[in-house]
Amino acid sequence: MNEAPILSRIRIYPFKGLDPVEVDSALITPKGSLQHDREFALFDEEGNVISGKREKKLHRVRSTIDFETQVFRFKYEGKVYKFTFDETRALEDFFSELLGYRVFLKRFPRKGFPDDRKAHGPTLVSRATLTEIAGWFGLDEENVRRRFRANLEIEGVPPFWEDQLVGEDHPVRFRIGEVVFEGQGISKRCPVPTRDPTTGEELKGFVKTFVEKRRETLPPWSPKRRFEDTFYRLCVNTSVLSGEELRVGDRLTLY
Repeated sequence: MNEAPILSRIRIYPFKGLDPVEVDSALITPKGSLQHDREFALFDEEGNVISGKREKKLHRVRSTIDFETQVFRFKYEGKVYKFTFDETRALEDFFSELLGYRVFLKRFPRKGFPDDRKAHGPTLVSRATLTEIAGWFGLDEENVRRRFRANLEIEGVPPFWEDQLVGEDHPVRFRIGEVVFEGQGISKRCPVPTRDPTTGEELKGFVKTFVEKRRETLPPWSPKRRFEDTFYRLCVNTSVLSGEELRVGDRLTLY
């Protein structure tokens, strides 16, 4: 396999905690995130964000968001619910009833609401990594892809090649097409990957098996200091230094 990484997939998550949208290209916002990624998010009365980390029920909600028509569509337990972007209170009432407590919708059109509040750039993983992990658990590739919810996926490299986009104690600079990134870290994972992405059912022993396999298969190029606290890490967190648009087919090059 020749190490010539190509951007093969771009996914944005317009509504934090819900379904992705796959696109052929994505603009970069002024804050360095992908346009429309995590643009909408739910919060409780104390101002705490609500996502799949906290609410397993959200795994069972199917969602589509049309930015041209400004319409949300949600499907839950066989019923379809439709709201325009202006019907904020009706949407809040829907999720409040579903979750059993009052929730509020907020919109972040310029930067989104990523998990990493310091590194606002898209998260990155390789397809080979997802295929490798799928083999560990007897899952299909798409199931694993939806568990880890990365924005960018590259092909043309071996499993965990992307680890080298982060240094032992410093960021690593790289380019995808015209966009210049710094790899800031390898994401410490939350409970979401342990659950089936459509039902929320937990896969018992997921973290234990993942940690054991990650330790066993850690490549020589991986920054070992980044795993001193836990091997339950996957996907590169990034910051964007410059560039306006990413496109499927763009080549990844190291500086």
